Amino acid sequence: MKWLALVLLTAYSVARAQAPLPGERGTTPGAGEEVPPDTVFVFASPRPLVNHAAAQVKRTSGGIAVLFSQSGFGMGVFYQHWVTDLLWASLELGISGARNSSEIESLYDPISGRLLVPGKINRLFIFPLTIGIGHRLFDESLSESLRPFVSAGVGPTLVVSTPYEYEFFQSWSYARGYVRFGSFVGVGLLFGPQSKSDASFNIRYYYIPFGGNGLESIQGQPIRTFGGVFLTLAIGF
Repeated sequence: MKWLALVLLTAYSVARAQAPLPGERGTTPGAGEEVPPDTVFVFASPRPLVNHAAAQVKRTSGGIAVLFSQSGFGMGVFYQHWVTDLLWASLELGISGARNSSEIESLYDPISGRLLVPGKINRLFIFPLTIGIGHRLFDESLSESLRPFVSAGVGPTLVVSTPYEYEFFQSWSYARGYVRFGSFVGVGLLFGPQSKSDASFNIRYYYIPFGGNGLESIQGQPIRTFGGVFLTLAIGF
């Protein structure tokens, strides 16, 4: 009997040694049973892991733009406000020269020392002021770093004429202005994350009818419609 009691005692000891502790993986703690923590150290970040404020859309911004057209370089300023994550409204003012496509400075004037455009009688400039809207495209399928969009706008345009016979700055004393209504449509790309960048490149077509007999840059070749294709690089702040 002694050996049987010894065997039973040994089996009981082994079974007790294999029993899982409360809270161990694979066991369910009983009622009122305290589960020991995994570790005595608790790690926490001193700041939020995701900066939700930085991820928000930048709602308003202003900036400058550089314009390129067949008439040369131009400049502009703009202010825009995001109505939604995909739609914005803008107010823009630009300045650009306007001329016939055939104008070339090929005539040398020995008196003034200037190169002149044969037959040119006026320098022409346009100052379009437009209220526009833009809409982002393919927001769910393309990268945030390149965001295509379409835009359109309308507004008044000041067309200024200065006599070509005078030196550039002197000619502004004889400037004449005309206000006409114009519009534009365009497509382009926004660069960088929407929360950090307002840089964009777009192609626009401006339509600014002058009406009547037009306005002459070259004598006998009046311009009846101003505008045309513009390439615009804009940088916001």
